[in-house]
Amino acid sequence: MAVAHVILVVDDDDPVRVMLARLLRTQGYTVLQAANAQEARTILEEQRPNLVISDIVMPGESGIELRRAIATRWPGLPVILISGYSADGPAEFAARTANTYFVQKPFAADYLLALVEETLNSAGGQERAGA
Repeated sequence: MAVAHVILVVDDDDPVRVMLARLLRTQGYTVLQAANAQEARTILEEQRPNLVISDIVMPGESGIELRRAIATRWPGLPVILISGYSADGPAEFAARTANTYFVQKPFAADYLLALVEETLNSAGGQERAGA
């Protein structure tokens, strides 16, 4: 059996975060949860997930600001950004930021799970380099 990947889900909307965590756990992933970017930063310092899935629009620091911080501190760590708002800015940001993907809400569970699997496979453990 493959190594259980650890995924950090960051979303200020509790029902969405819990639903995402439950969905990922059904696929055998270990899931950490944060309600905002500050909680996410604390978790990232203490435990190194293989992937971060973050909402973009959150009180305080946005998902894009969090992504920039992750890219600086852990350059190989992939991030999937999700948002229900206009996709133009975030999609463009994701397109020009390495290891960054954008998913528009609402999304099909199968689509997200396929993207998670593809992202983890393509990352190939490089995100743990320098850990």
